[in-house]
This record gives sequence, structure tokens and C-alpha cells, in this order.
Amino acid sequence: MTKRTENQIIFTATKEQLTCSSCYDHLWSMAVSLAHLSSAGWITAIEEFFRDTDILGIEIRQPNGELFKIPYIFDVFPDENEAGRRWVTNFRQADETGMRPRSMCRCLLKLQFIELYVHATVAKYTRGPDTPRCSLTHFPLGF
Repeated sequence: MTKRTENQIIFTATKEQLTCSSCYDHLWSMAVSLAHLSSAGWITAIEEFFRDTDILGIEIRQPNGELFKIPYIFDVFPDENEAGRRWVTNFRQADETGMRPRSMCRCLLKLQFIELYVHATVAKYTRGPDTPRCSLTHFPLGF
């Protein structure tokens, strides 16, 4: 059995990626497909993922290469008045067609947390230079 010597590096998504409507729709569709996670379950899963990145051999970096400093989970998804869970519930809601998100959230740090978790745990979701582009300015999320 060989021991992993190098960490897998995952880069955080850029603002352009998180605010692109095509990328947002794709991220949303991947997130809602994880129906086994409740709103509180999402927050717990993200917290456990960040806690275990060393064990999983994952290194999270900013697009410029700097190490991503993981904020305290309840600073991003507050537990006070269930605000964090309510945000996740609202994020997962579909429009009247059931095929697209009801609204587009602009809270970039929360979206980054969701995107990092999906990027690390959903096999079909990838992001990199070999993915097709939505525009000339960025690589799309997870296509």
C-alpha cells in the first residue's frame, strides 16, 4: 500500500464563476441532488469536510495560489436564530419549473463553501482548464 505524499489541491472559485448564471445553475443542480442532506446536514457536512481536509489529503487554495484560511463555520452559517440553516433552505429552493434556482444568492463566502464541498465530494463535478468555458473570462464551475 502506498502512502499519498502530495495533497490534492482545490482552488476556490472566483467571484466571476460564482456570479455567472450558468455556473450558478450548475452548482445549484449539483447541490440539490444531494437530497440526503438536510439544511443542518449541509452545514455539518461542510464543517466536517473542512475539519478533515488534512486527513483527506486536500489542500484548499485561493486562485492566486495563497492558502485558503477557513473561517469558523458559524461565522459563515450563523446558528443564531437558525440563520445559517434558513439560508441553505432558501438556496436549495427551486423556481416554479423545478429545474432552476428560485433566486440567485450573492453571498460569495457561503457559495464558496457550498462549491468547495460539492467540488470535493461529487464525482461528476469538476473544474479545471479542460472544462468548456461559459465566457472568455473564466472557467465554468463543474461542467
